[in-house]
Amino acid sequence: MPVNAPCGPVAGIARETHTAYLGIPYARAPYPGGAFDPPRSRERFTTCFEATGYGPSPAHPHVGQDLFPDPVVAGDDALNLNVYAPSRGDGPFPVVVWLYGGGFFTGSNASPWYDGASFARDGVVFVVPNYRVAAEGFMILDDQVANRALLDITAALTWVRENIAAFGGDPAEVTLAGQSAGATAALTLTGAPAARGLFRRLAVMSAGTPLLSPLERMTRLSADFAEQLGTPRTRQALSAAPTARRMHLEQAWLPGEVRAPAESVDERARRAGQDALRWQPTLDGEVVTAAPEEALGEPGAVQALLIGTTTQEWNFLLGDLSTAPSTDACVKGMANLGLTADDLDAYLGLLGTDNPGHALAQALSDRTFQQPARRIADTAARAGIPAYAYQFAWPAPGFGAAHCADLPFVFDHLDAPQAPELLGPDAPRQLAARMHTALVRFAHDGDPGWSAYTPHERRTMVFDREPHECADGLGRTPDALR
Repeated sequence: MPVNAPCGPVAGIARETHTAYLGIPYARAPYPGGAFDPPRSRERFTTCFEATGYGPSPAHPHVGQDLFPDPVVAGDDALNLNVYAPSRGDGPFPVVVWLYGGGFFTGSNASPWYDGASFARDGVVFVVPNYRVAAEGFMILDDQVANRALLDITAALTWVRENIAAFGGDPAEVTLAGQSAGATAALTLTGAPAARGLFRRLAVMSAGTPLLSPLERMTRLSADFAEQLGTPRTRQALSAAPTARRMHLEQAWLPGEVRAPAESVDERARRAGQDALRWQPTLDGEVVTAAPEEALGEPGAVQALLIGTTTQEWNFLLGDLSTAPSTDACVKGMANLGLTADDLDAYLGLLGTDNPGHALAQALSDRTFQQPARRIADTAARAGIPAYAYQFAWPAPGFGAAHCADLPFVFDHLDAPQAPELLGPDAPRQLAARMHTALVRFAHDGDPGWSAYTPHERRTMVFDREPHECADGLGRTPDALR
């Protein structure tokens, strides 16, 4: 039975506990010819839209990452979203709008890891929009339009406000959530005037620093990109450039760890923290007028904040450390992080290790993820915003509590494609149920089920085989959380 929404009639795939509506366009097709245009509203469907398969993906370079499936679906209508709606009729239900990660250079809503069936089963309408990445999403053009990716997300949130009631959702109860780059985008939208009032709560997982790029830096990178592409920095010229040629350049601009991991352990240590993301949100003064640290310092900026990281986010980037890197190489890696040889010694003492690689790896995770999360939680709590912090500490065999390892737990989908290979055969299902329930509860009433964070005590939920609370969990080493 089609849904008759303001956007037009939409038919989905009826399943036992929910209906999935896949690939619904929320803006006009950006391809061909409009890859660098701001999102444009589209006409109402005059015939029933068959939302029965994933829609096209935004253009992005091939990334040979092995963490989780990242399929690319060809086609023009890349600004589309998936809706997973409960089948039961006791709504309206709270809404979670999920923003995928991918370092702002890859990602789409076609990954099976973002299937929202478990949330719909548990009384949440789950929405996953595509947004443009890389140069299409963030390049500064001659007309100074910036942050097209954030404009895409804002357009998707506007679609949710106008249409989600037809799918059983409550447009007044929207939680904006995301992981990695998606978490950074969600935080950034707190400082975007056009997004105000489109979401009520914020749930962010593993947002990495820096959260924003200075406008001057992004303008310089944009000029560089256009020059290397041999194209004027205008919408028309960039959109007209062959996509394959743009993607070839995008591939060359990928972070070093993604493009060609260093061979030797010393080389990896020396490069730690050196490869910053080129494309990311920009404090441009128009689309984004305030950094998250400023925006969340305003009382009432959001109704509640859920924020956390994994304990060993980036440790794996240094690879196998059974052969310890040299102290000199690790001191260079610490310097890339703004730290000193004394800081390296302090980490060696805190971790109880004589392997400087382990100390550098943990400093890389702390500096990039845990410390920014702690600052954001402090800022929100001081402004009187109910804030809830967590650390994901369960170590997957051979991988640890690393970046992305928590996603199958939050989605209660430990059997998702590639998840068993990443997590091993004994990933604790009770932990998945606990983490998933926390986000469901947060979407319903802004309370995930543990003590609120305060700047004094910094109560933190530790998600391990035996979940527990502790003080200042975002400031502790992994062993100190147990």
